[in-house]
Amino acid sequence: MRRIIHGQDARLPYFLLAAGIALAPAAAGASEGGGGHYISGAYTGPKAGIVPPEPGVYWSTSAFYYGASASNSLNLPVAGAIRAGLEVDFASLAYGVVYVPQLDMGNFTFAMGVTLPVQYMRARAYAGGRSRTDNDFNPGDIILSPAILGYRSGTHFFQTRLDIFAPTGLYDASSLANVSMNYWTFTPTVAYTYLHPPSGLDISFNLGLDINTRNAKTDYTSGAILHLDTSVSLDVGGGLGLGVAASALQQVQDDEGRLAQQLGGFRGRAFSAGPLARYAFKIGETELNASLRWVTEFGAQNRPSGDGVFFAVSAKF
Repeated sequence: MRRIIHGQDARLPYFLLAAGIALAPAAAGASEGGGGHYISGAYTGPKAGIVPPEPGVYWSTSAFYYGASASNSLNLPVAGAIRAGLEVDFASLAYGVVYVPQLDMGNFTFAMGVTLPVQYMRARAYAGGRSRTDNDFNPGDIILSPAILGYRSGTHFFQTRLDIFAPTGLYDASSLANVSMNYWTFTPTVAYTYLHPPSGLDISFNLGLDINTRNAKTDYTSGAILHLDTSVSLDVGGGLGLGVAASALQQVQDDEGRLAQQLGGFRGRAFSAGPLARYAFKIGETELNASLRWVTEFGAQNRPSGDGVFFAVSAKF
């Protein structure tokens, strides 16, 4: 989410990062099902390190589409069996709310948030020379952000937070397509943003670590995944900003479970990059901010690879 406040010498855009925006279960990363709660490029975007200092309630509506595939030469643990190859289409619409309480903390800001997604997934995989396709359309796993702490010093902004993906969605262990992961993910995150008001330059970084619990229905534990998201964008006039986004994903811990042992731990990695656009505008007295980005994955290992398109609109109530 984003908002604008007045600085001492210039009007600086302060975009609220509603923890969990565009984050939802999908076939991304290596782990059970070839996927996890992190999606390549999901945290990539302007103002990633900023938490607004003004108390209040901020909202965001976000949508994304992710399409990916893995060749038949790649074996993946899906629906309790090893499958050869995978094709995935995944779409999500999420509504996020972040609350900034009235606290006197100087240059620090504390906030908390929650994100509620509704999602669709179509998955096709192969086993024994046969293909199978499953679909799922349901509410996804709720994302809780009980602690978001921001710090600002001039045009430098820092943020640390904890995102918790709760297994609240429906899950079918025999299905290829599940919008819920059926396990908890705890994601401690640090982020940084540098702003240059005269040019509208924004340089942002976001570093997170996904720590996953065991899927009780499949007795499979997906290993921890480290992910770095970056973006650089510049104002081009009329509230419009253009730039580039990139991300890197590296699994730092082996998967655990019978299928994981057969696949040698099944650690994965991936990279992505693509263009982004941001736009600040007003409807009546309400200041809104929108962002759009597209990233394509490359250098994937032990995971499907594809493209993601992310769109979000945000403001303060």
